[in-house]
Amino acid sequence: MDDSTCGPAGANAAPECQIYVAAPGHDRLMERLAAALNGSLGPERVISYGCVEVEWEHNDYEGTGAHTEFLDWNSLLVCRPRPGASATAVVSDTASVLEAVREAGYRAVPVCDDEELLQEPGTEPRST
Repeated sequence: MDDSTCGPAGANAAPECQIYVAAPGHDRLMERLAAALNGSLGPERVISYGCVEVEWEHNDYEGTGAHTEFLDWNSLLVCRPRPGASATAVVSDTASVLEAVREAGYRAVPVCDDEELLQEPGTEPRST
C-alpha cells in the first residue's frame, strides 16, 4: 500500500489497537499473517501494512485465570499507527489485519477505542 494514502494525522490520529490471538507462539502466526497480507516480516519481526506496524508481544495476562477467555491467550498483536496516519486509514488497515488473522484460522479479539468498527459482520460488539 502506498504511504500517501495514510494522509495527515491531525487531531484525529488513531491510537494503537491490541488484538488478542489464540495462537501458541509468534513465529507461525507472524509468518501466516505476513503471507495473508502479501507482506513480509521486517528485521525486527514487524509487519508493515499500510498505515500500521504490526508487532507480536506475549500476552502478560496469560495464565492468570482471567474470567474473559481471550485474556488467557498467549499472543498479542499490537497495531501501531505510522506517523502521519489518519484515524480512518488506521482503522481500515487494522480491520484488514484482524480479518487476515481470522482467515488464517485463528480466533482473535480486538481491544481499542475503535473496536466496534473492527467486528466481524453479523456479530455484536462485545461489552467492556
